[in-house]
Amino acid sequence: MRYLNPVERSLLRGGGGSPLVVAHRGASDRALENSPAAIAQAVADGADMVEIDVRLSADEEPVVLHDARTGRTARENLPVASTPAARLRRVLLKNGEPLPFLADALEILGGVVPVILHVKTAGGTAAACRTLAATGYRGEVALSSGIREECLAARAVRPDLPCGLVTGRPSASDIAFCLRHSLPSIHPDFRKLTFLRIRRVKNAGLLLIPYTVDDPDLFFRLVEEGVDGVFSNRAETLRAAWRAKMSDKPEGT
Repeated sequence: MRYLNPVERSLLRGGGGSPLVVAHRGASDRALENSPAAIAQAVADGADMVEIDVRLSADEEPVVLHDARTGRTARENLPVASTPAARLRRVLLKNGEPLPFLADALEILGGVVPVILHVKTAGGTAAACRTLAATGYRGEVALSSGIREECLAARAVRPDLPCGLVTGRPSASDIAFCLRHSLPSIHPDFRKLTFLRIRRVKNAGLLLIPYTVDDPDLFFRLVEEGVDGVFSNRAETLRAAWRAKMSDKPEGT
């Protein structure tokens, strides 16, 4: 039997062919994105998967943050890549919590729900994998990046972990790259998807999980067109809408 990676297992977890809904930056509709509170809320929700962003401090410690600077979500505006970890540990988010490092996020996750680590910077994959090893993390993990070199690093450093390619639109080059390097999934901007592009990805045998889908009707349409799941800031809203939709379907349909 073929090995099922964490993304595929999560796709099957809901039963009845439920599409995967990834909690984008944690439960970011009810807590500050990428914050300890957002991650903890997603765990409490029993999310299908949680996605968090990974950047590196000046001394290459993995920090959970989307932007290159801390200012949008924190009370100070520091450049992450040129700030030492010791200084970043003193930064408070706008909700009053400390800026989380990857080790902190993994402790909150506790292996309860699968996680996708979205690497945002060069060298982030190797650093994230070092943290996984140092913490002895045993939960389900997938990697993703929009930087092709980081996807290649994932295959070299941790070939046992699936890695998805993040892209604007799923081009023929993107599909070929995924197939050539055994990347099981592609994560495009939903606004760049067309029915033809969806068909090309699915015909290649890749999982298709676009970002960032918050509207239930759009979610339903994309699933009907063939996507396997979505990243969402409103993951619990979409999951509840799907359950309601399925409960309204006549038996046998």
